[in-house]
Amino acid sequence: MVTGRLAAEGVVVVREGRALVAGADLGVSAGEIAVVTGVSGCGKTTLLRAMATLIPRDAGTLALDGIDAAQIPPMIFRRRVAYVPQQPPMLEGSVQSNVATGPRLAGASITPEALAALLIRVGLPEDMLSRSARDLSGGERQRVALARALANKPSFLLMDEPTSALDPSSAAHVLALVRELSRQGLGVIVVTHVEEHAERLEGTRYVCVAGRLTVKE
Repeated sequence: MVTGRLAAEGVVVVREGRALVAGADLGVSAGEIAVVTGVSGCGKTTLLRAMATLIPRDAGTLALDGIDAAQIPPMIFRRRVAYVPQQPPMLEGSVQSNVATGPRLAGASITPEALAALLIRVGLPEDMLSRSARDLSGGERQRVALARALANKPSFLLMDEPTSALDPSSAAHVLALVRELSRQGLGVIVVTHVEEHAERLEGTRYVCVAGRLTVKE
């Protein structure tokens, strides 16, 4: 069981003189789900990328287990805090090599059986391991990226529109998996514009308006 908390307080991200994120607070503890909704362009994705340390903050704090994220080596932070973008890039090579990337970079190995189990867990057939990752559809890429994130055994998972390219059955599978992961101790933050999917996740609800978050009652 993982422990800890990922917390952003007063985060500001300014681009070209405009505050895309304007003092947002968002945190999640082990075993919790936070769901962020809001119209396109309100700052949801920018906040998530800032919490993943992929873009710099202009103000505010980000802490992992009470430690300033700036004090944690990026590779260690990103193994603990996995980020799955809406349109995840695939590396050159097979699905198998893509999913195994994290453990390989950490100097660890992962068995073919474990890789197959990860694919099945995200709703993909294990025989997809041998396919070229760059030939996958958008929905397949989203699920391979999720498997790639889970291969690192993270403590926290940040997901941007994880069902945007999925059919209803595949979306239901991913939403159920997110709930299962939280029950197993993972802290999850999901950005989605689909109200029905936000409701299914049953976590703490936030609404993003002009770069600020409010808790939805």
